[in-house]
Amino acid sequence: MYQLDSLAVGDGTTVGAAAQDAWRDWCRAAHGRFDFAFDTDVYRARLVRQHTPTYQLIGWTGDTELVTRRARDVRRDPRGHYELLVPLRGSLNVGPDGAVRQLEPGEMALVPFDVPFQCGQGADAAALTLLVPAERVEGRLGSRAIRGHRVFGSKGLARASRDLVVSLLRERAHLSGADFDAGCDRVVDLFCLARDGATAEPSAGGTVLDAVRRHIREHATDPELSVSAIATAVGWSTRYVQTVLARAGTTPTELIRRERLDLARTRLSNPTLAGQTIAAVAASVGFASPSAFSHAYREHFGCSPRETRKDAASSG
Repeated sequence: MYQLDSLAVGDGTTVGAAAQDAWRDWCRAAHGRFDFAFDTDVYRARLVRQHTPTYQLIGWTGDTELVTRRARDVRRDPRGHYELLVPLRGSLNVGPDGAVRQLEPGEMALVPFDVPFQCGQGADAAALTLLVPAERVEGRLGSRAIRGHRVFGSKGLARASRDLVVSLLRERAHLSGADFDAGCDRVVDLFCLARDGATAEPSAGGTVLDAVRRHIREHATDPELSVSAIATAVGWSTRYVQTVLARAGTTPTELIRRERLDLARTRLSNPTLAGQTIAAVAASVGFASPSAFSHAYREHFGCSPRETRKDAASSG
């Protein structure tokens, strides 16, 4: 179900403490539990939201405020999502205590909502935030997503990601739920792809490349292993997986072949498997053709499978 709603406070119908309370209550319901600090008693703000059961996209403008999500808020109200923050006018100050950064128009930040953080804005700032389920982010960035990331959106894929999320907000009245979810999926894809190519600080944890290699190692003997199967398993598109591997100087086919050949050499060197024919070893690691296996093996290791087995027997 795709829904649109809006809120305006300090517009003559709600003023002072009532406006602040209305804003606080709405934001806590949409985002999660956190504390507010307002710079003025006469608080004015407005927002629009579009959402499905999967994504929420909220655009807002308002007076100066600071929101703080503490560890106790996370414990009492865990949400399990990330927020992609995109300033449109003015600036946002975003980050954990002691490490807050200023985020300007043309930049974006991915913030894990179940980690304590602060977000402040100046008077008449405007921004939008896309609420993304954690699995949609972590399936793409792995544990590197936990600390959040800043990406400049002035060019390339980062610009495309930023432009798309802004367009989704502008075109909200003309979208279906399926259109909205598909567009949000692409925003997340593009942001993560831009992040992989950004020069921002590295973070600990796995990468998409790590996940691809791990999946290949675990499924190398599957004759049906393919780039599309790998992409589905790691939560990315086939095109994205190919792009990541190309940046690493390899291809899905090459990684699969290398893993299968390494596994074949291990098996050919194992004296307990000496009774298996070379054709059987080839088939056991996913090669359908013994001749293709022998050719690839010699090309990779500089010797034949038979020579490897012979050397293993003589050294044993």
